[in-house]
Amino acid sequence: MASKRIHCASILAALGLLLLGLAGCELVQPRPTADFSVSPVIVYAGETFELDGSLSLGSTSIVSYTWDLSDGQSLVGQQANASFPFAGIYSITLTIEDANGHLDHDTQQVVVYARTGTVILDEDFSDGELALARWVLDPTWASASDAQIDFIRGAPGNALYIHSAASRWHRRYHAIELPPLRIGQKAVFSCRIMTLRNQVLHTFLFAPGRADLGSLVGALPYYLFTNERDGSYVQVPTLLGTDVGHPISYEPDVYRWHTYTFEFGQDSFELLIDDVSWMEGPLDAAFSDTSTWIIVIGEESLTETCNAYFDDIRVTIEE
Repeated sequence: MASKRIHCASILAALGLLLLGLAGCELVQPRPTADFSVSPVIVYAGETFELDGSLSLGSTSIVSYTWDLSDGQSLVGQQANASFPFAGIYSITLTIEDANGHLDHDTQQVVVYARTGTVILDEDFSDGELALARWVLDPTWASASDAQIDFIRGAPGNALYIHSAASRWHRRYHAIELPPLRIGQKAVFSCRIMTLRNQVLHTFLFAPGRADLGSLVGALPYYLFTNERDGSYVQVPTLLGTDVGHPISYEPDVYRWHTYTFEFGQDSFELLIDDVSWMEGPLDAAFSDTSTWIIVIGEESLTETCNAYFDDIRVTIEE
C-alpha cells in the first residue's frame, strides 16, 4: 500500500509540474510585433495612399489596429487609406493589440512630395501695397521710402520699383516653404529685373535662397551685378559663411526686362538668363537640409540715377 501511495504522490507531483509548466508558458508568451507598409512607395501631397498593417505578427490573434499620423489624423483597421494635404516629412505610428491585451508600436517616416509643376510662389505685385508688405524691408540696409509699387502701362502692369537713396542697399525679402525634392525634381526660382538710366556705381542682386537673412551659412548661389567689379557674378557661398564670386560675361541692358532663373537639384545648380545657361556647378551644402528659404532682392546706387524694377518672382517644382 505504501508503494501505491508513493506512486500516486509521484503522479500528482508530475501533474503539478506539468500544470505549472503550462502556466509558465502562458506567462512567457511572446508579445505581438507591429509592422506595416505604405503604398505607393512615392507619396504626393493631396493624394490617397494605403497603410497596411498585415505585416504585424502575434502568437494570438491581433484584435485592433490604430493609426496615429503626425498631423493629428487618427485611423483604425488593418488597412486604412490616408492623405496629407501638404508636402513635407511626416511620421505614422501603428499601435496593435492582441487577444491577450498586449500592445506594440511601430513608427515610420513618410516623405510627401509635391507634384512636378506645383507653384510655390507666383508674385506679380498685382495687389499693390499689399504686395509691398509681403516683401519685408530689411531695415539694416535702407528705409521704406526707397521702394514703391509702380504701374507700367501695357506689360507687365504692377512691378516693385526700388530707388535706393544715398550709398546704401535697399533689400527686401520673402520666406517660402519648399517641399522635399524627389529624385529627378528641381526647385526653380526666377525673377524679372529691369534696370534704369545708367549703371555707374550700380549694384543689384537676386538671391533665391538664404537659410538666414543675416548670414551666408547654408545659403544658395545668387546673382550679383556690380559696376564696381565690372559686371555680373554668380556668388557661391561656402560652408564657412563667405562666398566666392564667379564672373560671367553677361551685362544686362538698361530699360529692358531680363529673366534670371536658378535651378536647384539636390546637389547642383544652374543659372539661366533669358533661357540661356551661364553657369552650373555643385552645391556645397545639401539642398534638402532645410525647407524654409528666404528670397532676397535688392538694389544699391552710390548716385541716385540707378534704379531697378523687379517683377514676376516665381518658384516652381520641375523635372
